[in-house]
Amino acid sequence: MALAVSPAMLAAGRFVSGVGAGAAVVVAPLYLSEIAPVRRRGSLNLLNQLSIVVGILLALTVGMLANRRPLWRLSVGGGLVLACVHVAVGAFAVESPRFLWARGRHAEARAVLRRLRGVADVDDEVAAWGADVSPEDASPEDASPAAASPKPAELRAEPARVTIFNIFRFAQYRRAWLLVLLLQFGQQLSGINTVFYYSSAVLERMFSSHLSSVLTVLIGVLNVVATASAALVVDRFGRRPLLLTSMAAMAAAVTLLGLGLGLHLNVLAAVALYLVVAAFAPGYGPVPFLLGTELFDVRAASAGGAWALAANWTGTFIVALGFLPLQAAIGEWVFAIFVAALLICGCVFFIYVPETKGRTIEEIAATFK
Repeated sequence: MALAVSPAMLAAGRFVSGVGAGAAVVVAPLYLSEIAPVRRRGSLNLLNQLSIVVGILLALTVGMLANRRPLWRLSVGGGLVLACVHVAVGAFAVESPRFLWARGRHAEARAVLRRLRGVADVDDEVAAWGADVSPEDASPEDASPAAASPKPAELRAEPARVTIFNIFRFAQYRRAWLLVLLLQFGQQLSGINTVFYYSSAVLERMFSSHLSSVLTVLIGVLNVVATASAALVVDRFGRRPLLLTSMAAMAAAVTLLGLGLGLHLNVLAAVALYLVVAAFAPGYGPVPFLLGTELFDVRAASAGGAWALAANWTGTFIVALGFLPLQAAIGEWVFAIFVAALLICGCVFFIYVPETKGRTIEEIAATFK
């Protein structure tokens, strides 16, 4: 993209980078959940979300500093540096021990797990994975009561491979699949992206263009700080409290934003922008991605993650496409739709989303069987 000489070349580069970014959004949290110890799984996953919002902040900052030709090429090309760093660091990444175990490569899985944990005895952790492989797939050196334990007949009868085309056909995955879809789609129905779209326009009503750009960057700073705070407490307080508290606070903040814009109270609208981000970042931002990696066992994790990303981007597309026409038709009452979506989804999540803190992925998945 940085070397583009035509719009078509720029679009092609954007498409390729989008495919790569989309794959990373699915794979990174899944990988972190599979290599993390149970007591640190939430924090490690939220560090991934923290890296994303830090990237957004850097993009906002660079965009503010390099918003004139031809400096835009430098801002776009900066992504190449990060991509090279990722490739170099990725060479030192180990394969997921859960993935190896599920493929019957037990000796490799144990070796990787010992390396990750820094201890020789990993039997307790491995014992929780015994149901992921059939006894006949186990290698002799891995024979143990946990690994050799028989699987339920219904699991033996199921196809070994779960894909994006059949995940909803399995009864034990269907409810988790629906919850993940609603978590991701509902996240976008909260209107968070319209807040980011609106931020510059709202701030420019009261401040100069340059100052409003600086204040927009400060929204990114707030996003980073709030996400970092969630990473520190998610494994202490749990996923449900963060998610539900965040949604309740967002409903109040979006209401204030709609009132500020509808009544032309610019100061209230500006403050509400920051309140919406402060409410979203610690909970409704990262927790749906975290839960998307925890509600499925290793057989369905990849397919579930792909559906989660598809639901998120579908919601983003629908909200982006429909926001301006709805605003033109009903004015700032459009924000009432976002508030209603937050309240409805919040009630559904309160009833159906389980607490996953301190539980193995197998224990969580078993609640849906």
